[in-house]
Amino acid sequence: MEALLALLGKSENIAITVLIGVCAGLGYLHIVWRREEREDRRRLYDVVEAQTRAVDALRTAISLMTGKAV
Repeated sequence: MEALLALLGKSENIAITVLIGVCAGLGYLHIVWRREEREDRRRLYDVVEAQTRAVDALRTAISLMTGKAV
């Protein structure tokens, strides 16, 4: 315990400890941010996929009504 206090007693060691803590916190926030971004991208892909299916269905309906390929 005394050795730990002796190491943390110097100002350089305190700065290094704070730097490590900040880097660990930023790393955690980066992981959370990427996870949320991945979920948003998946939802956006689902919307684009549904819109593509709707456009294909509309093309098919127009082709059936006009008798021509669209």
